[in-house]
Parts: sequence; C-alpha cells; structure tokens
Amino acid sequence: MSTLTVQPQSSAGPAFIDTTGALDDMVPCFAGSAALVSFNGVNQVEARVERNRNDELLAMVAHELRGPLNALKLSTEMIRRISSGDQKIGRSVEAIDRQIAHLTQLADDLLDATRVAHGVLRLHKVRTGFDTVLTDSLEGVGLAAEKRGQTFSIETHSEKIWIDGDPVRLAQAISNMLVNAVKYTPVSGSIKLTVRAELNDLVVSVRDNGQGISSSLLPHVFDLFAQSRRTIASSADGLGIGLAIVKAIAELHGGTLSASSAGPGAGSEFVLRLPIIAALEHVSSSE
Repeated sequence: MSTLTVQPQSSAGPAFIDTTGALDDMVPCFAGSAALVSFNGVNQVEARVERNRNDELLAMVAHELRGPLNALKLSTEMIRRISSGDQKIGRSVEAIDRQIAHLTQLADDLLDATRVAHGVLRLHKVRTGFDTVLTDSLEGVGLAAEKRGQTFSIETHSEKIWIDGDPVRLAQAISNMLVNAVKYTPVSGSIKLTVRAELNDLVVSVRDNGQGISSSLLPHVFDLFAQSRRTIASSADGLGIGLAIVKAIAELHGGTLSASSAGPGAGSEFVLRLPIIAALEHVSSSE
C-alpha cells in the first residue's frame, strides 16, 4: 500500500516527504487534471467566440437583406401602378408582395434572435389596454388560418385589462404564438385564443389540435432554433426562433411563457402570463 508522510519542518509550513514513491503516481494525475481544466477553459472560450461570430453573421445577413427587399417593394409598387388594369400581372405582383413580406419577417426575426442571444432586446413601455394589443396581433393571422381551412376562435375577457408594456412587442409576441399554432396545425384543424384575468395576471392561452410536441423537444421548445427540426419535419416555414422571442418579451415584462403537450399528434397549448396594473374603473378614477 502506498503511503505519504507529512513531517513538520519549520514555521514556513509542512514539508512532504515521499517515502514510497506515491508522488510519482500523483503528479501525472494532477498534471492531467490541470490540463483538463485548461482544455475545458479553452473550449468554453472558443465556443463563446464561435457563438458571437454566428450572431454577428446573422445580424449581417438580416441587415444585408433589407436593402434588396426595400428595392423590391418599390419595384412592385411601380409595376402595380403601371399595370393597374391587368389582372394577371396584379396577381403576380400580389404573390411577389407576399414573398417580400415573408422575407422581411425572417430578416426581422434574425435581428431579434441576435438581440435575444445578447440580452439587448429593448422595450418602450407605456400603460396600454390589452384590447389594442390584441387587435394589432390578430392582423393577418385570421386570414392565414382561413386559407388553411382552420377554425380560429377567440374568447376574451369582458372587461378592459390594462398593462404596463410595449404594445408593439406584445403584439409581436401574441402574433408569434398564433402563427406558430397555424403553422403546426393541419388543414381543417382548430385553434383557440383565450384571454382572461386571474387575480393580478393577464393570461393569454393559444391552444391547437395540431401535431403536438414530443417529450424530448418540450423542455427546449423556447430555445433559439430549437423548433427548426420540427419545422423541417412538418415542411413548415420559419427559422424556429419565434417562440424564443416570445419568451424574451414575456420575461422583460415580468411575465412567463409556458408550453404543454400530451405528445405528437395531441396538439399543444402555450400560455403567456403578464402582470395587470389596473382595472378600467381604477384607471378612470385616477385620471
């Protein structure tokens, strides 16, 4: 059996005397541990640098897309004016407009993804009625559901609910939740948006009977690009970053975002909770 004797030598501290060659076995072990720590440290630094490079690339791509997209918008508007009486050209221009809008949204999502990754997503908070936020967020979503033959129903709170928040970002969050539901719900499926008040919380629920979420993906569904695998599998559009943006917006408002699903084919529900600042009558009496 190897032993290591510790023998006091002076007030400077103990001296270690290797009586059986134990240190010969231990030194390589310590050296290996130090090398492992150093290696892990290098790996972490390299990973962080690589993430920063990826974020910079995404931001650059998003910015570079804006110039050509703006030029295309101007061009389609000019074509629309010149050929106002030609229905075939009009339909073609509408198709181009839809694709431009889609690419513009992707560019905006890429920019927001980099902001979320670096924790620099900014808000401009004001006291606002949630009904205004809801109206803005529903623009276009109902039409998208109708085109897919989906049933889209809305159940709202009977009284006006006031929140302290960024109306543009909140409308973006609700819209992203609804677009996600439309994307992963099959033709003739159903989507329900529910808005209610629970004590001091505003609760927004989006429930669908779509393809659902696997138990392995569910814990990561709010990670950036986590849904890209799900998107590819379902042949759906998007980069898989919409829900990550919703979660960031929720947390910046002091709220939460949660997801639940019984599994593939069982549909899913996303619930956004935000703090309420006042009821309508309280706001009116204070003004």
